[in-house]
Amino acid sequence: MGFLAKAAALFVGLRVTASYHETLKVAPSQEDKLKAARAEIRAAIRKAGARIRTDNRFWEAAFAAKAISSRPEVEPKFFTQGSVAYNLLVDPCQSPPQQLDLDDGMYVLVDYLQNGQPALVAKALFKMVEEALQPLCDRHGWKLVEKDQCVRVQLNAGSHIDIPIYSAPRAVAESRELQEAAFAAGHVAKRAGHIYAKLPSDQIMLAHRDGTWQPSDPLKLHDWVEACVQRYGEDFRRACRYFKGWRDFEWAKCCLTSITIMAAVQKALEELRGTHKGFADDRLVYEIAHLLPDIFDGELLNPAFPGKRVVLNDWTACEREGVVEAARRLADDMDAALKRNADQTQVVNALRRAFGPRIPYRPDAVEILPPATAAVATAKAATVAAPKVINSNSG
Repeated sequence: MGFLAKAAALFVGLRVTASYHETLKVAPSQEDKLKAARAEIRAAIRKAGARIRTDNRFWEAAFAAKAISSRPEVEPKFFTQGSVAYNLLVDPCQSPPQQLDLDDGMYVLVDYLQNGQPALVAKALFKMVEEALQPLCDRHGWKLVEKDQCVRVQLNAGSHIDIPIYSAPRAVAESRELQEAAFAAGHVAKRAGHIYAKLPSDQIMLAHRDGTWQPSDPLKLHDWVEACVQRYGEDFRRACRYFKGWRDFEWAKCCLTSITIMAAVQKALEELRGTHKGFADDRLVYEIAHLLPDIFDGELLNPAFPGKRVVLNDWTACEREGVVEAARRLADDMDAALKRNADQTQVVNALRRAFGPRIPYRPDAVEILPPATAAVATAKAATVAAPKVINSNSG
């Protein structure tokens, strides 16, 4: 069946009325509040971190027995990660319970023990961060929430900041040889206008509240996102936002995580073998949506752990059935919008049934294709240099 309608402008490109892509963006005022809170949180933790060197409770026995003067200085450093860092933050559709989330990783450079574990006590670091932030929370009306792999600061009903705690071996991080080798090999990371040599991934450890440390390098996922954008263009980011918006409309809470959606979008684009480059955004969403049921029903691996079988969609049978069935409904709604309707209002209604009221109610922005054009559109995607801009009044 040929395509009967074009609705790309509803996804991106409208003027006066916000397109779907625009409605998914977080308001600058909200993002500014998140970043202002992050700055206060960092300052409080840095101030508290000054006592790590002198306080025995932070050190494993082998280092606690040493003279204070022989212990290294420990200065917490921070790198924002997650959706904010990837430029994939989406405004929640159902808030609460959905929330804006900013992940701000705290890093400590420290000596490692002979068993390969950091010399710092993970439980003590959790306690230090929470003690440092409690006065700040009291002053602003924020709340500390216990999480296994981070300290969470609940700012309000609709937003929070997570502070995962990482360690990196001081000797490796400060090694001139590492710096030179990393730059020579191009193994560098850019953050906040600065360039840092990347540490070996197996040397980055994440603290858990139970006191254990586990290997974890969040920069791997950031690098994977950047590689996807390099390979697939900004289509990758827009598609991820569209389907995160679909998830947030479909469920108030869901097992379908953002990283699972990102991995599914990447797999779909891979299966399209470059043909997506000729698609406007309505067709891009259509093609990905039709691949998602099988992708979600199969096995999706975490791209942050290449070479390891870390399954993202390790769901219960009930959860899997729910996600796959919702993906099938999405594909059917895209069929109804673009292939089963020659009525502009019905096209908009089908898209809003799938993505919710953040799809603008603009039937006038939908183009109904004549039969001959529809046949051509099915045979070959039209090349689109830039999203079409509809310049008209809202309605």
